[in-house]
Amino acid sequence: MTISLPGRPKKGLSGLLGRKKEKDVIKPAAQKQLGPQQLAKLFDKEARALKAVKPAKLNATEQKDRAQLSTLRGALYSDD
Repeated sequence: MTISLPGRPKKGLSGLLGRKKEKDVIKPAAQKQLGPQQLAKLFDKEARALKAVKPAKLNATEQKDRAQLSTLRGALYSDD
């Protein structure tokens, strides 16, 4: 009666207990990979391009509220 062990049969018991090789990094076949927008355009001709989002500036009241919150937060975590 034989017991089959996982691993390569050539290595025997060392294949089961030994260190495993690092997996080979598979390089993509294409030189230049498509981005998500380009890939979407392949399947949907009406796919829209993403627009860059610019952060809005805070107005005076928002800046005042932010300053108040930071002072409250500082008082909360102070060691007094």
